Amino acid sequence: MLGRVIVGRLLEAGRSVCVLTRDPARARALAAQGAGVATADLRDPDAVRVACRKATHVVTTANAFTGGGAAAVSAVDLQGTRNLIEAARDAGVQRFVFTSARLPREFGAVDYFAAKFANEDYVRGCGVPYTILKPTAFMETWGRMLLDDVVGKGVAQIFGPGDLPINYVAVADVAEVAAMSLDRPDTLNGEVEIGGPENLTMLQVVDVVERVTGRRAKRRHLPVTVMRVLPALVRPFNPVFARAVQAGALTATIPQPFDSAPMLARFPITPTRLEEWVRAAVGRPA
Repeated sequence: MLGRVIVGRLLEAGRSVCVLTRDPARARALAAQGAGVATADLRDPDAVRVACRKATHVVTTANAFTGGGAAAVSAVDLQGTRNLIEAARDAGVQRFVFTSARLPREFGAVDYFAAKFANEDYVRGCGVPYTILKPTAFMETWGRMLLDDVVGKGVAQIFGPGDLPINYVAVADVAEVAAMSLDRPDTLNGEVEIGGPENLTMLQVVDVVERVTGRRAKRRHLPVTVMRVLPALVRPFNPVFARAVQAGALTATIPQPFDSAPMLARFPITPTRLEEWVRAAVGRPA
């Protein structure tokens, strides 16, 4: 989702953009907007190298959070991203933009986030000019999960007590900052933290969803003790579910606030509030 929105922003700004994809059919809408399309798999270093030959910048949001087997995190997020980093370096790009996450280091216990942290270190040391984007939790992930549960089931699944502050950011805002940061000298070989204007607990997110939709939901709390034990039991059968539960346990026990003021001083966007996002998602303008 984020990659598509970034492409749209860059095309609107008059940039020449080529989309790297395994399946060209998935890029038809972007091609119709004016993007070029290159076909390659991150797991194929030779194909990636060919795709990067004429690139001036490389922006990656690719991930395999829901992948498994040959498309596991180790193959895509870790080695696949390194293939792309090395191809970009060898092509002499002006900037490699890597999308990581703004998270406490404890999240490195989850393979998906461990790969992001490892790639941050790799891109810093491999010799390619870089920018690392570090967004907070996406509204499109957490907000959508709670919105769908409230509207569709009348139940809100809460990780743990649900009383810790978390910063949520809209994909559109991350894409806007990403596009703005592409050629800025102050983002070269540095990090750009991107977050929303509010720090909300999961309980407060449910309150917003209920207020906008007019639906009441039963709050169902998943105990932290269960979330800590469950991943090891289900990982052999369902690694994606295990990964999600493990991330949920960390989310339930580690606060993730963010002060957006420094970001807004550098990138004067109008950040999306959660209620605005929910209203747009359900078609109920303010």
